[in-house]
Amino acid sequence: MPTVITAREIAEAAVDKEMKRRDFYAAVTRLSTNPEMSKLFEFLTAEEGRHVAEFVKIRDQVPIEEVRPEEYDADMEAYMDSVVDERLYSRIDTEDFVQKAIDAKDVFRLAIALEKDAILFFWEFLPYVSDKDKKLVRTLMDEEKGHIRLLWKMKQQLGQ
Repeated sequence: MPTVITAREIAEAAVDKEMKRRDFYAAVTRLSTNPEMSKLFEFLTAEEGRHVAEFVKIRDQVPIEEVRPEEYDADMEAYMDSVVDERLYSRIDTEDFVQKAIDAKDVFRLAIALEKDAILFFWEFLPYVSDKDKKLVRTLMDEEKGHIRLLWKMKQQLGQ
């Protein structure tokens, strides 16, 4: 299969998604009236901030490569557009959305869904990056898997 996206483009998208998750977690921290939840999401905010910095560093180490537009075909382009669909992220930074998630005790499900979305994003692009860039993509996936484990454990500890 031809390379249709570069590792740098994936890392750039990863930085954007990490920043959106960080901002979501920060809003939960700010709006939660549960001290345990606030402490948890304060920690997650810091974790995402650390990941933003790590992914920026990774991104900046990856050379900028040209991808020829003719390597995309219509079916592939439509599928990849659906993978990077930003609907999950489009409202997560609004106070109203975050407050509703907290009130409905849905915040852990949403946080885990955001992390899973990142893994899906990386997984779907894995076959389309060069062999030398696959290691970077797998590293990004492993970071998100660690967040899911952490969120699940904390969800259980808080009885949600």
